[in-house]
Amino acid sequence: MLVPVQLFRYIRKAFTNHWNLLGLVGGFGFSFLSGSPEIGLPLVVAAEVAWLGIVGTHPRFQQYVDVAENEIVRSKDAAATDERMRKMFSALPRGLQNRFSELLKQCHELRAISQGYHAANNASEEGTVAELRMNGLDKLLWLYLKLLYTEYSLNRFFETTGTEQIQRDLKQVQERLKREQERPSGTQRDRIIATLQDNLQTCEQRLANFEQARDSYELVRAEQQRLETRIRSLAEMSISQGDPGTISSQVDTVAGSVAETEKTLEDLKFVTGLSSLDETVPEIIPRQKVSQ
Repeated sequence: MLVPVQLFRYIRKAFTNHWNLLGLVGGFGFSFLSGSPEIGLPLVVAAEVAWLGIVGTHPRFQQYVDVAENEIVRSKDAAATDERMRKMFSALPRGLQNRFSELLKQCHELRAISQGYHAANNASEEGTVAELRMNGLDKLLWLYLKLLYTEYSLNRFFETTGTEQIQRDLKQVQERLKREQERPSGTQRDRIIATLQDNLQTCEQRLANFEQARDSYELVRAEQQRLETRIRSLAEMSISQGDPGTISSQVDTVAGSVAETEKTLEDLKFVTGLSSLDETVPEIIPRQKVSQ
């Protein structure tokens, strides 16, 4: 059962439909031109109410509205992700940019060879399968770029933050808190203690974050190498074998094995600002066909 807000949304979409608005304007115009608006206008209004009641509550129209609105949301998400990808790539030092660009170049070769295989064998590549394969490569490349950006962010984090400084700050807060707790009770003392306790929790969280970042750094580097090796292996496989079925299977296998890596990136969000939850993967590999 639809709640009133949802029902109103569908009725509003039915009303703003361009065919409905065109018919409504035409009906009003015809009523005035007929010389009997007192008869025509009520009929037009009655017809409009019937239209809104029938179309606005029809399941197929409601499904159409939901699909259209979801597509708009996905388009906005995709545009936002594309912009984030460009900013991430631009922020990387030249060496990391070159690593990503070289890997992307090999994926372009994989795509071209796959299409060339089908052209040489007079076979058409199934659109859905091809799209899934490209989506899988996009996911791997997007994850690889985020790993490079994470390494860059961690290096900057280590340059500005040190465990020694955090531990000194923590010790100072602990010592002052101890002194305040030894003073006689009073409103001012209680406020200072509350502030120091909050500061103490902040210092402890900073220390925990630093230790987590330090422990995760080598894992991030290792995951970079693993993904880079697997993607290069796929590109080399496409050159040596040219078997789209095998390549597609390998892409799916690698794309399905990155859940732990994505969790690591999510845990390091406090450094990078990146999140892997409910994220739209950008289209990194162009989908246009190569010339034959």
